[in-house]
Amino acid sequence: MKQMKDLLKAICRLVISSMVWRVEKVCAGCALLILSFSMTVWSQQLMTDNAHWGEENLSYDVIYQWGFIWKKAASARLILKPIVINDVSCYKSQMDARTLAFADRIFRVRDTLVSVMRRGDLRPLYYAKISDEDKTYRKDEVKYKYEKGVKGCVGEITLYRPKRNAIEHYTVPSSKLTYDMLSVFYYLRTIDFPVTPMYQRFNLNIFSGNHIEYLSIEFMGRTILKLKNREFPAFRLKLHFSTDEGENESDNITAWISDDNRRIPLQVEGKLAIGSLKAIYAGN
Repeated sequence: MKQMKDLLKAICRLVISSMVWRVEKVCAGCALLILSFSMTVWSQQLMTDNAHWGEENLSYDVIYQWGFIWKKAASARLILKPIVINDVSCYKSQMDARTLAFADRIFRVRDTLVSVMRRGDLRPLYYAKISDEDKTYRKDEVKYKYEKGVKGCVGEITLYRPKRNAIEHYTVPSSKLTYDMLSVFYYLRTIDFPVTPMYQRFNLNIFSGNHIEYLSIEFMGRTILKLKNREFPAFRLKLHFSTDEGENESDNITAWISDDNRRIPLQVEGKLAIGSLKAIYAGN
């Protein structure tokens, strides 16, 4: 996925240029993609009773690793709150991400994702991505529309582009229940991994920009993840993105989710041409 590659290159540039050499400037068109993973079919295996999820406040460190070199480049926070909208019980999730001071001097990022989901089935109702990247402000909004008895949905998308004084509107229909870059990871936390066969995939649609992209979540089994001198039982997943349902897949993202009732995203790793980028759970 081009946006993901752009982000990985941008973060790579942030860290490497501060430590070793100057790298050609690249665009970070989707700066929250990798970060949002560190936060987070409908009839397939679901387990967690999300109707009783309480408030969450999770913190993450974003680390660049190259051999023995570890450099913290950014931090992120993921918040979940139960709310009520028009007598409907919902969840509101918000993820805030920012580069650190040294990285700000090279490529400053201040980004926010917001998702509102219906409790019970986690059906998304609203999504916003607000990005301030290297002095370029953008906002993407998706308002979901559903019809009774219809499996799919319609995304009413608005893209705000102040730099070129543009507001763009798109109506994007989907034949399947479709998520966004934040709500999809709450769905992921409900999958019943203990009874899932190795290498089984869960295929989902994602609204991204003014179109639909495709995410395939591949279950890679149980493992023990070591973080900060602690060991966590975890489920290991591979995340494959594509723009045309299976063609041109990207599989350079691996995620670990805690093997307990909370299903906390513990670590996400994206491979780079030089080194890797890790988003690591830092606690509540």
